[in-house]
Amino acid sequence: MAEPAYLDVFGHEDLKARLARAAENRRLGQSILLHGHRGVGKQRLALWIAALINCPGPGSRPCGACRSCRLAGRLQHPDVHWFFPLPRPKGASGPDRLRKKLEDQRAAELEERRANPLYLDDEEGATGIYVAAAQVMRQLAYKAPAMGPAKVLVIGRAEALVPQAANPEAANALLKLLEEPPADTWIVLTSDVPGALLPTIRSRVQAVRVPPMPTEQVAAFLSDRLDLAPAEAHRLARLSGGSIGVALELQDADQDESRSFASDLVRALLDGRSAARLAAAHRFRSTGARGNFARILGVTRGILRDLLAISTGAPASDPEAVGSLARGRPLDPETLVAALDAIEDARELADRNINPQLIVVNFLRRASVTTGVPAGRHAG
Repeated sequence: MAEPAYLDVFGHEDLKARLARAAENRRLGQSILLHGHRGVGKQRLALWIAALINCPGPGSRPCGACRSCRLAGRLQHPDVHWFFPLPRPKGASGPDRLRKKLEDQRAAELEERRANPLYLDDEEGATGIYVAAAQVMRQLAYKAPAMGPAKVLVIGRAEALVPQAANPEAANALLKLLEEPPADTWIVLTSDVPGALLPTIRSRVQAVRVPPMPTEQVAAFLSDRLDLAPAEAHRLARLSGGSIGVALELQDADQDESRSFASDLVRALLDGRSAARLAAAHRFRSTGARGNFARILGVTRGILRDLLAISTGAPASDPEAVGSLARGRPLDPETLVAALDAIEDARELADRNINPQLIVVNFLRRASVTTGVPAGRHAG
């Protein structure tokens, strides 16, 4: 029987096998951090781990067929609790009211995710995992399991435990729980930017890297699940950097607008002048780094990779997007490699919700320096 809904983790077969063996041999840590690029499937894999821990089947686990697995796959298992960043509720004047409103918001979001397993995070605006949510986690951790042998707390985008109101209170509220969880409690954190977690949290978890997926696997997912034409599926897969989540965003977003912004970023990079850099930065808002801006950076990375391919004599995956950019310009492979490094740093800053205008200025300044032009000449 096929695994239902949220237990259907596409790819990562080697990693799932390692985790299953660790659980079978009682070597799976009770506090785990799944880290890797945005959209590679970390939270879905965390839910798979929760089902693995609670599945009673004697054979391969999670079996996907038992009552425990069916409930876990539908996000209805009473011992699997999924937390993620939420907007701070308005009008929550006291801690009890705030906790209730946050739980109401979480329940509503879970209902939406049950209805659409291919959900996309709406990361625009300020969100966080607040102290009130951390207190709910602690309460759940110290209760007896309702059905299975263990309770599992899944904390998606755990870096959001830190930045709220510039204090680490929510993260600190979980430190003791992470260090000494009850015997029947597992905690699985996920993060795109593990470096943003408190060192005291990182030292208390078993870190597991979730790698990007091969381009062909992402393309196969898009062809099978979304019924996309093979050429379009492969194009999106190449732009995604091995992330199904990013590919879904690119497919769902206004691709023409994203490509226009990304092309302007690359033009400003190739131009190198201070005025071009500032003009490119001013096209963006000062907020919303995790929303459409993050998708634009993903498209920019794809364009830079295609330019690098052209510079070495290889074909581009998306010739339409790079044709006018490459025409008549000298393309230095070392410069483009350095620009790709800079765009990865820009994407990490976007994950931290830094001002998009500042991210663009920093990216273009770094890339201009790497071209060999003295930094002072383009200062500004």
